[in-house]
Amino acid sequence: AEVSKDRRALGVGIINYAYALAKRGLKYSDGSANEYTHKLMESVQFNLLKASCNLAEEKGACNLFKDTLYSKGQLPIDWYNKAVDKLAENKLQQNWEELRTNIKLHGLRNSTLTALMPAETSSQISNSTNGIEPVKKLTVTKGSKEGRFKQVAPDVQELYNKYELVWDMPNNTGYINLCAIMQKFVDQGISLNTNYNPADYEGNLVPFNVLVGDIITAYKTGNKTMYYHNTYDGSGEEETEDEGCAGGACKL
Repeated sequence: AEVSKDRRALGVGIINYAYALAKRGLKYSDGSANEYTHKLMESVQFNLLKASCNLAEEKGACNLFKDTLYSKGQLPIDWYNKAVDKLAENKLQQNWEELRTNIKLHGLRNSTLTALMPAETSSQISNSTNGIEPVKKLTVTKGSKEGRFKQVAPDVQELYNKYELVWDMPNNTGYINLCAIMQKFVDQGISLNTNYNPADYEGNLVPFNVLVGDIITAYKTGNKTMYYHNTYDGSGEEETEDEGCAGGACKL
């Protein structure tokens, strides 16, 4: 409890990202969502930091603020992997230097602000697409200890041909690149997932060099962690176990 109070760590994330892309006619796989994502995540992180700084001015910085990079005057725009600049132009919209000055003066109430989680439970409650993930099907079967139910992608009648489904994506590169752009601003590691359809490969086996290639791409673009390597079982049904999450989420 004392450590929690000393750090006051937060993990605010986003949900409904796939819907946000679909309604703008953007895709995961072709780079069309890169600039939008850069602008979006800059705004999310900047405004969270600004709010935390305002709280620090009012209530005081968290006790272990001195242990953070923020206390050294560093911001996400300083420590990110510069390979991201090849994916999205480093064209900043917010006044980061004013924020830097204020953080040096007042500190932050929270040692961390953002974490992009699967947000399974939140997406079910709000009828949103899961976290930052592309949708696997427009209608999915989800299961938990409470039972099974069908969930339909938001505004599916209007946007049914705008959603880019996981199994229609040619590879994971576009998604990995978008995660790298997000990681530029997110101050905790993003656990990105990759997806493979064995039917796309000879002998229904995903080649080792494809898996390693995605890992190398993720590393080179500045992603910090990878999570699940999912494969399509061809059943036509997608089932997801209900997951809890300690973080918050902003619906897009």
